[in-house]
Amino acid sequence: MRRLVLLANAFPYGTWETFLETELTYFDQVDRVDVMSLSVRQEQRRTRRDLPLETMLAHPIAFRSRLFYLLGSLRALGDANLYRELRSLVHRGRLSPSRLVTLFVFLSRTHHEAAQCRRILADQGASPRDSIVFYSYRFNYQPYLAWLLRRHYPNSVSIARAHRADLYEELAPTGYLPLREHTIEHLDRIYCIADHGRDYLTERFAAARDKTVVSRLGTTDHGVAQRWPERRPLRLVSCSTITPVKRLSLLLSALAKAQRPIEWEHFGEGVLREQLEEQAAALGRGPVRLTLRGFVSNTDLVKDYASSARHVLVNVSSSEGVPVSIMEAMSTGIPVIATDVGGTKEIVSTGVNGILLPPDPSPDQVLAAVESVASMDEDDYAALRRGARRTWEERCDAQRLYTGFAAEVTSLFPTTTP
Repeated sequence: MRRLVLLANAFPYGTWETFLETELTYFDQVDRVDVMSLSVRQEQRRTRRDLPLETMLAHPIAFRSRLFYLLGSLRALGDANLYRELRSLVHRGRLSPSRLVTLFVFLSRTHHEAAQCRRILADQGASPRDSIVFYSYRFNYQPYLAWLLRRHYPNSVSIARAHRADLYEELAPTGYLPLREHTIEHLDRIYCIADHGRDYLTERFAAARDKTVVSRLGTTDHGVAQRWPERRPLRLVSCSTITPVKRLSLLLSALAKAQRPIEWEHFGEGVLREQLEEQAAALGRGPVRLTLRGFVSNTDLVKDYASSARHVLVNVSSSEGVPVSIMEAMSTGIPVIATDVGGTKEIVSTGVNGILLPPDPSPDQVLAAVESVASMDEDDYAALRRGARRTWEERCDAQRLYTGFAAEVTSLFPTTTP
C-alpha cells in the first residue's frame, strides 16, 4: 500500500492551513492519506472541513501547552540528539536559558506526538512493509517527528515544505529553530515556496543543496472581474491577520493623509483588531472609510473579488514568504502594492502588475504608491490588471502547480517490500 502520512497543524480542524484543502485534491493516485492533525485546540474542534477524497482520514491530536511539554521533558533525556544539540549550542556560543527551554519543549513535543501517531497508524493497519511518504507541511518540529516515525517504518521517505516562520531562524521567538542540521540531513526533499527561501537555506546548510527545490503555493481560478468601476472612490483592499508583522497601522497612517475618497476593506482577524478600529475612528469624517470584513474563507474571498472588483490590494507586511493573499487578488486581475520582503518580489513587479515598495516604507511612500494607481490613465491601469492576471497564470495557478507537485511526491514512494 502507498500511504501518505501528512503532518499538519490542526488541519482540517479550525481555519489553519487553508491552502492544503486545494493541494490535497491532487493526491488521487495515493492509496491512503492519513492526516495527523497536530495540536488541535478545543475551540478548533467545532469547525471541521471536509477532506476532498474518500481515501483521506483525519486523526486529531490534542494541543498541549509549553508547560505540559516542559514538565514532560523526561522523555527528551533519552534522546541522544539532545546532547549533540547542546554541545553545538555551546560551541557556537548560542546557549541561553530561553533556547534551552525551546529545545526541551521541541523534543518533548515530538516524542509525545510521535507516540500518538504510531498508535494511530497501528490502529489504521499500517505495516512496516507499507510504502510511506511522511509529508511535513511545516519545516519546524514536524520533520523531526517524521524521523522518529521512520525508524518504525523503514520503507519510507520524508519530505517537508518550508514557508516563512518555520524557515527563517531570525523570525523565531528566541532566534533559534532546534536541530536544523539533523532535520535537513534526514529529509529526502525540501520544498521551499519561494526562491528566496531556497537561497536562504542552501547558503546556510551545505546538506540542503542537493535536496532543496522551489515548489510554489497556488490558488484556484474563480475568473476575472468583468466590470471595473471608476477609481473614484478608490476601492482598496487588504487581506491578512491583524498582527504587528502586517503593519496595518502603517497603511492607516498613510491613508490618513489622503485627499481623495478611498473605500478600504480589510479581510482578516487578529489581536490588534480593537486597536485598528480605534485608530480608524480617529480619522473622523475624512475621505477614507475602513470596513473590517473579518475572517472569510479563501474560496468566498476570491469569488467576492471576481464578482465585485477592487482597484488595488495593499500589503505592507514586514515579513512574508510568498503572500497567497497577493496571488488571490492577482488571479482576479487586481494590481498589487507590496513591500519587498521575503519572496514578494518574485510575483510583484513595478509597472508590470503593481508597485513594489522598499521593505520599510514611510507613510508618504505608501500613500504615493496608492495615489499613483488611483491617478494613472485608463490604458496604464488596464495594463496593470492584465499583468496581474498574467503573473498569476504563469506563477500561481494551483491546478498547474499542484498537479506537478503531487506527481513528484507520488514518484517518491519506495518500492513496496514483498
